[in-house]
Amino acid sequence: MAFKDAKDALSWLSKHEICSGRFGLHRMEFIMDHLGNPQNDIPCVLIGGTNGKGSVTVILESIIASTEQYLVGSTISPHLTDARERIRIQGKFLPAEYWLRGIDALPDIVKVMERESSLEAPSFFELMTALAFWAFRETDRDIAVIEVGLGGRLDATNVSNPEVSIITNIGTDHQDMLGPDRPSIAREKLGILRRKRTLVTGEKDPRILEIFSQACKKIQTKLVTVETHDNFHCLESNHKGHTVEITGIDEKINYPLAGMHQLENLSVALATIDCLRANRFDIPPEAVKKGIESVVWPGRLQWFDGNPPILIDGAHNNEGLHSLLDYLDRFPMPRPCHLILGALQKKPVAAMADLLASKADSLSFVAPTCLRALKQDDFKALVLPTNSRWQWHENLNSALDAGKNSASILVTGSLYLIADFLRLRSSTS
Repeated sequence: MAFKDAKDALSWLSKHEICSGRFGLHRMEFIMDHLGNPQNDIPCVLIGGTNGKGSVTVILESIIASTEQYLVGSTISPHLTDARERIRIQGKFLPAEYWLRGIDALPDIVKVMERESSLEAPSFFELMTALAFWAFRETDRDIAVIEVGLGGRLDATNVSNPEVSIITNIGTDHQDMLGPDRPSIAREKLGILRRKRTLVTGEKDPRILEIFSQACKKIQTKLVTVETHDNFHCLESNHKGHTVEITGIDEKINYPLAGMHQLENLSVALATIDCLRANRFDIPPEAVKKGIESVVWPGRLQWFDGNPPILIDGAHNNEGLHSLLDYLDRFPMPRPCHLILGALQKKPVAAMADLLASKADSLSFVAPTCLRALKQDDFKALVLPTNSRWQWHENLNSALDAGKNSASILVTGSLYLIADFLRLRSSTS
């Protein structure tokens, strides 16, 4: 198949949504074999966990990209407004020529898979992951930072051979696929461990840490457990970030990721940098400072100045919601505050709506742009003590207009809603 340009190639890729076949690595192994197994040519850090994966990924990426000697590639998921966000080179989009060349190699492989009943057609995420490893080899990356998509053991990214594995924490998201409780989910995520390598974790629950410890002992893997303020001291926190001091760096550092949970993510990232140093990666203190100060992670406690100012945050699961609530307790929104919530089906929407309602004076609900979005009839069926305060809006523009006379606006819930906001803002700026 010949693609006209990178846009045409991406359009083909986007047609491959969720795989209908059985969950497993067999499709990825088939694709990687046909691409020459590029994942074996690049050392990598593989990042799993329930929350914080993306934050740790972009912190590590930013630090390594700030060195003078290393070329870093990274993956994130999901993307917000552009699929090209998922594969990054030195923190920027993969150049168009590589999208075109890389995707051009995939249709023939996919045709074979579609004809083979034991494989079936691959998913968008599998193809994107394969493309990332291919691109990192083609662009001569020295190291890759890879964010796990779902779980760990059977996730597409687990075809890699990581120098260091990270499990940020264990929450309760995706119980239908990963297990009915946190210990079951932990064992699934432990599938990203490698024999005689290192596991870094920010998990605090002693029961889960014991599961980690036993798994690591079994395969002679070193376990590094991280406390929130390991390797740094937080001097001050405000609504837009933190000021920290890091051991071995004389100057104060402005860390621009807001929320106390981002201090936990910073601890995990710094512990991982120490592990990479132990593996003979030369990452100097000045790169750590520069990387932390320049890190960007859109859609997570991100402020937009204006009248009124707007805060957006993709608090799409229980753990993310409680991080947002903690932030709002520490740094209350200017009142009156207008809340805009949007969520997907099978999410704890009733609990989210009730907990957030007390933080705002007017309440709007809107369906994110997604086939799995909670629609108006679904929302009306929820039993909420605050039902009378909620107003349904047909689109985000309408919901934002309802809050134009407020002192602040909070847009939260699904990352699809956050993406809607960012696209809307981009189109009107």
